Amino acid sequence: MTAAPPQGGELAPLVAGFTAELERLLPPGPPAAAVRAARERLAGHTLRIAVGGRMNAGKSTLVNALLGRRLAASAATECTTVVAWFRPGPLNRIQVRHRDGSAQWRPGGLPRDPRDLGLPVEQIAEVVVEAAGLRPVGDCELVDTPGLDSLSGLDGPALDALARADAMIYVMPHPGAGDAEALGALRAQADGRMTALNAVGVLSRIDLLGEGHGDPWPRARQVAATNAGRLAGLVDDVLPVVGLLAQTALGDDFTEPDAALVRRLVEAPAGELRRAGYSGRRFLDWDTGPLTRPERERLFGLLGVYGIDTALAAARRYRAEGRPIGAAALLAEFRAASGITAVVEQVRRRFVDSADVLRSAAALGAVEAALGAGEDLPADLLRQARARIGELRRHPELRRHELARALAAVAGRRLELDQDAAEALIALATGRTPAARLRLPEDTAPGELRRAAAGAARDWRRLEDGPLRDVGRYARIARELCEAIYFATPPEGTP
Repeated sequence: MTAAPPQGGELAPLVAGFTAELERLLPPGPPAAAVRAARERLAGHTLRIAVGGRMNAGKSTLVNALLGRRLAASAATECTTVVAWFRPGPLNRIQVRHRDGSAQWRPGGLPRDPRDLGLPVEQIAEVVVEAAGLRPVGDCELVDTPGLDSLSGLDGPALDALARADAMIYVMPHPGAGDAEALGALRAQADGRMTALNAVGVLSRIDLLGEGHGDPWPRARQVAATNAGRLAGLVDDVLPVVGLLAQTALGDDFTEPDAALVRRLVEAPAGELRRAGYSGRRFLDWDTGPLTRPERERLFGLLGVYGIDTALAAARRYRAEGRPIGAAALLAEFRAASGITAVVEQVRRRFVDSADVLRSAAALGAVEAALGAGEDLPADLLRQARARIGELRRHPELRRHELARALAAVAGRRLELDQDAAEALIALATGRTPAARLRLPEDTAPGELRRAAAGAARDWRRLEDGPLRDVGRYARIARELCEAIYFATPPEGTP
């Protein structure tokens, strides 16, 4: 029985209807099973967001921050090598999915030691962690993927997780030349679907940039902007964040007893505090201070050096103003100082608000892959199915997703465009509004917007008629998108 189409968007119901019809026409076999999976996937409206990156990049810490709970294993434990899905559920439990296809539910959460899962790691395909009352960003599931420790790739379960995701957050602690290559590898392993259309970058651990002291934000913003430009086409933006502090700011671990530790700490002599705060080791070894070793370990584990500095600065300010400072006030300070608000807003704006388009594009990609693997399918059925896919892809929102390959080619410098044309292509593909797609201010008047769209269409027409075939193909899509903006914008003087 075909599931009811999802709510909340116009594209997903259309694609769901197509997959249901196609499933009825396909003979039993892998293509039919893949189409059924795509149809069932569209029956709900949950977005799947993968968190990827190199080993020890801070992926699990960011997952915990976005979940608001410490559910993902971190600190390079063995469980960080296991694909882990996180979603709200009726109670706290974990499903261990074996590589042989079997599965079992267990109470509790994800342990640090994978032996507690009852199987050797090599026999585990993935785990699903459900938590009661969990409220991730928007209606979404997060998948924590194993670190890409080399460009040789990921194993089957990790590749499958990427292929099933609608969007990706790429985490990098210290960006370098290897990140563009790693992102390209992840994109290839996700069937080419991860580009600036559905991927954002996060620069984690910015508190360790430079000397690790003082205000890290001026340097962090500069590094993030530089890498956003270097990774243009592969990620929509690069946002800086203090991962550990973000995890604490949005979680439920920091409580009133911890705020009391901060209030005791701020009463210590300023010189001693300054010397103890120079490094984590000095803080932990500060046996003459007002906190015991276990108390220092807890505060450092929650905040790190930068977070402790943030807490002390806030406590001093509140004390000077004659106001008490508790856990709620400190958590607000941590949230502001960590940079996590911008990440949450970007995830919501770029992914959650575009869930209908992202999920529809992912489903069509899965159907196309299934049809491509069906060598024995009737030719007429394949022709009709591909024609219908072509019709669906002519929707303006999905049309922009056809530029995904172009964005990756721009990032890899395999598409011969000058800088202005490359930037125009990226804006057209990733902009959330017609003005943004034409690189114009949001308050641009309709008449000016129409003139800009017409001018851009003429520019793309010239490239479309040029001698380079790849450039011409993408220029045609860009021209059609600009023409769509032109005809959708009312002329000046229209009531």
